[in-house]
Amino acid sequence: MSPRRKKLLIDAVVILFLLALLFVFVVPRLVDVNRYRPEVAACLETKTGKPVHIGHLELTVFPHLAIQIDNFAMGNPEGFPAGDFLKAQRIYALFKASALWNRRIVVQSLIVKNPVIHILSNTSGHWNFENPPKKSSGTAQESGPEETYFALGDISRVTIDQGKVTMANLLPSGEMGPTYFDGQGISCSFQNVNVSALTAPHSPAASSDPASSLSSQSGPSGFPAVKSISSAMVAHGSFHADTLLFGAILATSVDSQVRLFPKQAYLDNLTLKIAGGSAKGNVAFDFSQPNLVYRDQTTFKKIDLAQILKTFPGARGQMTGTMEGNLNLNGEAAHSSDPLSGLQGTGQVNVQNGRLPTLQLNKNLLFLVHVAGIGAPSGDPAAFSLFSTDLNFSNQMLVSHNVRIVSSDVDVNASGSVALTGSNQMNYTGIARVPAKNTGLTDVLASLSGATYANGKLVFPFDLRGPLANPKFSLSSGKGILGGLPGISARSNAPASGSKQGNQPGSFVQDLVNLFGKKKAPSTPPKP
Repeated sequence: MSPRRKKLLIDAVVILFLLALLFVFVVPRLVDVNRYRPEVAACLETKTGKPVHIGHLELTVFPHLAIQIDNFAMGNPEGFPAGDFLKAQRIYALFKASALWNRRIVVQSLIVKNPVIHILSNTSGHWNFENPPKKSSGTAQESGPEETYFALGDISRVTIDQGKVTMANLLPSGEMGPTYFDGQGISCSFQNVNVSALTAPHSPAASSDPASSLSSQSGPSGFPAVKSISSAMVAHGSFHADTLLFGAILATSVDSQVRLFPKQAYLDNLTLKIAGGSAKGNVAFDFSQPNLVYRDQTTFKKIDLAQILKTFPGARGQMTGTMEGNLNLNGEAAHSSDPLSGLQGTGQVNVQNGRLPTLQLNKNLLFLVHVAGIGAPSGDPAAFSLFSTDLNFSNQMLVSHNVRIVSSDVDVNASGSVALTGSNQMNYTGIARVPAKNTGLTDVLASLSGATYANGKLVFPFDLRGPLANPKFSLSSGKGILGGLPGISARSNAPASGSKQGNQPGSFVQDLVNLFGKKKAPSTPPKP
């Protein structure tokens, strides 16, 4: 290439670079879009029925042609307390350049930075993200001039970066109820978003039709389906949360795919970390009912049970171990001080290598065997190698039909219930099998206690009743002298040999200890 052509090429590159700088840095400053801020806010208020505040507008051309909106806030609609439904530090609204030639602003995508979203439901079943119905003046009106230059319908992509989302209900008194959903560090990417369908006014007909609820329909693999086959998806994409608090359960590193339908949301292929373990499953929400309806199908493994129970004051410290299993839950978020009180469902859990400090079946049963010299205790009396049970939640009660506890000394099968409120009252009955040698003392002990002896084990029927923090253990057999013993505190240790307890529970057993001790003592030969 000749020196002259090289010089021309370099000059062309420099000119293009200067034009690019001019376009990127100078043009946005010459075009003062901020002067249209009141008009843009008024237009959004008309379209959404919610008060709108915009701090600043600025035109950007790099890397995209967009309007930068700073300090954006959209308030709650009528029927809700004063406050903001949505606040965002910054929003980029990217436009279709071709539409500008036709004097129309068509939003192609939105990038929302650090939003704070407070989702509220009132007692009429309305949500603050819905656009309230437009008030009719009784005369036919045209759509208005804003429809000719501003469109906020279908958006190709909506991106949320490091947001916060909370959900709560208003109480019948009109006051704010407790937050039952709190997501932090939320990042989402939605495609083909139909904003009009997402924010359409609440339909009373939909909420009055029980067939439209998640609780009465099922989709593929038995999971809840949308209200009807004709319901069109209004957005889909991905969801991530650094932390997510649902009721008292805290999860981290939450990821899922998302499908949005009118007044329904589905989290598919959900994965999360919880209490040192992990869980996966699917979750669905129905916003069309007077109360939010939710359903969940989850499997989990390697959960630190003690860490989970720390979040429930009545259950804190009651059990340890590593838990795995599955849960199928559903319920409604009621407009009350305990919005998740309607939780119900079923599940199955296995807990390995843990402790039941308040139960200690070894101390309640084995002393009946050990004092007679039958067998020998081993290990921690509160420890178990396996705890397995079915779970049935309903009306704030947890019912289990098949509880299995296996330890080095005791094998237990039981059934019963525990209240999930108040003092967590327990009501369980069961059978405990204790290894024992077949001797004359075994027969005596079985006869006195109402136990039976078979296959190298003494079998004791028992009851466990009272508050979770201090349940009372008692033999429940109607046979034998010990069959009617009053309850023994599950925390109590075996009576010490030789102690006097008067009429307290277990005093007769202590007399047995002394009696057996005397019988087993070797006789002293007479002196010559």
